[in-house]
Amino acid sequence: MSDGRSGLSSRDRARARKRAAREASKRREASKLLRDAQPDHLVASTDASGGSRKRLIAGLAGAALVIAIAVLSFVVLAPGVTLPSTSSETATPAIGQGALGAIQARPHLLFQNVMRDEDYAKISVIPLDATDSQRISSDLICERVHFAGGRGLCLAGEHLATSTYHAQVFQGDFVPGPRIPLAGTPSLARVSSDGRYGAASVVTDQLTEEDATTPTQTLLIDMVAGTVIADLEEFAVSRDGAELTADDLDYWGVTFQRDSNRFYATLRTEGNTYLVEGDIAARQMEVRHQNVSSPSLSPDQNRIGFVKVISNIGPTLRFHVLDLATMVETPLAETTSIDDQLEWLDDSSVIYGLATDLYAVPADGSGEPRLFLSGGLSPAVVR
Repeated sequence: MSDGRSGLSSRDRARARKRAAREASKRREASKLLRDAQPDHLVASTDASGGSRKRLIAGLAGAALVIAIAVLSFVVLAPGVTLPSTSSETATPAIGQGALGAIQARPHLLFQNVMRDEDYAKISVIPLDATDSQRISSDLICERVHFAGGRGLCLAGEHLATSTYHAQVFQGDFVPGPRIPLAGTPSLARVSSDGRYGAASVVTDQLTEEDATTPTQTLLIDMVAGTVIADLEEFAVSRDGAELTADDLDYWGVTFQRDSNRFYATLRTEGNTYLVEGDIAARQMEVRHQNVSSPSLSPDQNRIGFVKVISNIGPTLRFHVLDLATMVETPLAETTSIDDQLEWLDDSSVIYGLATDLYAVPADGSGEPRLFLSGGLSPAVVR
């Protein structure tokens, strides 16, 4: 719907406000860098926040939420060190093609290596049925990665005087393609099972006491051409047949259906999160369920693993699985409050990152978490 005074639709006005917010964030960062470059006696105040910026669920408890989630993000999500800068445009594989081919010829796990060795932060592979064997590392460094259908999506950064971020498509040889600029810190990455589409979610600004929600941006990427298809903010979204036109619509956490034209994602508005189902060709989305973050579609296409807020104190999060036929939710046995996008190991179990390791848990709510891989994050199961 257009505003008669401005001629802009509600979505256009919202996107303009978000662009203005991102530009303001860049100016604040530049100002901070100038202050940091001055002698101490010339600096009036310093920013002592530190740590990695992370995508957060919603502003649920003001300043208390700011403190609680900052602690949670550092302890549960972050590897605990700053990633090295990526110079992947000239990176060449540092892997023996024979060893790589042997692993790629069988079901394997592709992931970010966070072992404290010379291959720290490099994308690595290991056989699914031998996760205690030697991992094979490439020279490709990513802060978030996913791989499917013969193509991978690497979200990375260069941390020089200022930090800049980009996405790159790569194939089984780990040689990255041209850079796609990103507007903020990498958060989540996903590739459709046929390798046709990818999705990159980033955090575009920091959490503050004045604003306890972090703005995000999610780009859909043509994995063949290596170009951006659209920002999800450009899509129409409706609930019960009525278009949503609020100014605060935010999206993250895409997961693709077998028909890669269709997908699920998270919508946040007015402090609540929703599962939306989208159509790339039609550029439309529809709300399907409430209190869903970072959805992950099962291989059989019947269930979605997701993060649910179970308490506003903290807040406290818990992994659940949603049956798409009945809309029945099942809490998983992992009770640690974790904000991550699950990866399905198979139709009966999921894996996820906790601190610097990957854990697996049954998808039916039974059993208990078990260590799946030490020193690894951002997993992609490749079959």
